[in-house]
Amino acid sequence: MQKIIDNPDRAFLERAISEAQFDIPFELTAGLSALGARLVNGGFGIVELSFEAPLTSLQGNGVVSGGTLMTMLDYAMAFAVLSTLPCGQTCATTSITVNMQAAAKPSLLKAKATVERVGRQIAFARAELHDPQREVLIASSSATFVVMPVSRLKAV
Repeated sequence: MQKIIDNPDRAFLERAISEAQFDIPFELTAGLSALGARLVNGGFGIVELSFEAPLTSLQGNGVVSGGTLMTMLDYAMAFAVLSTLPCGQTCATTSITVNMQAAAKPSLLKAKATVERVGRQIAFARAELHDPQREVLIASSSATFVVMPVSRLKAV
């Protein structure tokens, strides 16, 4: 009998959503830890995360760099896609478009991502990044993700 390998992020997300465990640390990787990620809310095809932009992410004007904001949006969309996948499946970003609408000071930021469609091999998602009160839209994004078995990933 072959053991099914799963994406640990997908498994954690599935468990948290099924048990309605929200507002919990979502620090499964060094990148998520550096951003102080928390799972605020979630369901099938929808995930809301919060992030604390670290001081190391500031650019010269004292605002959070665009790369950091893009990373937050990418994480949110990837986890939204993962929330729709069965055990043994994973995804990887293939294309991402980000539109910056406002500068972000180092503070708590919230990203909400939704899945538009999951096909056999490609998934489509959108996300928005706001201030905690959802008064200011900081950035919006859309992306495509390849959907594949975890067993297809190879360590480099």
